[in-house]
Amino acid sequence: MIRRFLCLGSLNVDITFPVERMPAEHEKLRCPEAYLSFGGGAANTAHWLAWFGHRVDMLGCVGADPFGDLAIQALADAGVGTEWVQRAPEILSGMAAIFVNPRSKRMVSSGGANLRFDPRAVPMNVFAPGLHLHVATSLLDRVLPLARLAKSRGATVSADLDDAPSAELSACLDWLFMNHSSLKRWTGSDDPEATRGLLAAGTHLAVTCGAEGAWVLGADGAEFHPAFPVEVIDRTGGGDAFAAGFLHGLAGGFPVTECLRDGLWLASRVIALPGSRPDLGASGDAAQAPA
Repeated sequence: MIRRFLCLGSLNVDITFPVERMPAEHEKLRCPEAYLSFGGGAANTAHWLAWFGHRVDMLGCVGADPFGDLAIQALADAGVGTEWVQRAPEILSGMAAIFVNPRSKRMVSSGGANLRFDPRAVPMNVFAPGLHLHVATSLLDRVLPLARLAKSRGATVSADLDDAPSAELSACLDWLFMNHSSLKRWTGSDDPEATRGLLAAGTHLAVTCGAEGAWVLGADGAEFHPAFPVEVIDRTGGGDAFAAGFLHGLAGGFPVTECLRDGLWLASRVIALPGSRPDLGASGDAAQAPA
């Protein structure tokens, strides 16, 4: 039973430009407004887990700059523990420029202080049965020591990745999250079944498929849940929200189909509003989702 979460990965400051189309080369495309918000895949998932009422702490790094202060404060205000967020005084906090419209999203991000996270500074005694470590970064040298430690001490581990996991990381994972585009880059196919034989025994794969829905593939077979109808405003953070909703279901001991439902429900609410952490009101209750 999951009683506590640790989310490991990036904290970013996002500057989002809503555009009707993507700019051509050398074009100075203008949009009527832009907005600043807070992002980073792991930080977004931590935010939503706290919104659901879970105990969750953030593992990451920011610079000693005002943007880092704001990124930490935004998580703390949401109820996320920030005691273990590190500071790198010689480099700026992570930044992302995001271009969005209802049909598409393009992003350019700087790793910034995220690249300076030191796994050796994490208290080792936090890893124990009942803890779940969720990883959303491709920096294997930062991730692998903590994932191995978590598994060795009876914790569970998930990762939300844009690329195929290494064999070393896959061996630590109970759950792997990715979108269908990442799946196709990895296997050459949109079919989650193409990963059979590629994942370590015991690793479950959850794949989001945009407006279609999401799949889970495990040793017992595959489960699918259709997406909820939604008018998309900004796709940023939809996958992070899906992971949070799914993990919320796991913590509640729900069947996989209900975990899929909770993830898709939260993602549908997030992408219907601007930014990766829109204001959805008071603490979450996935039971609000339609059947």
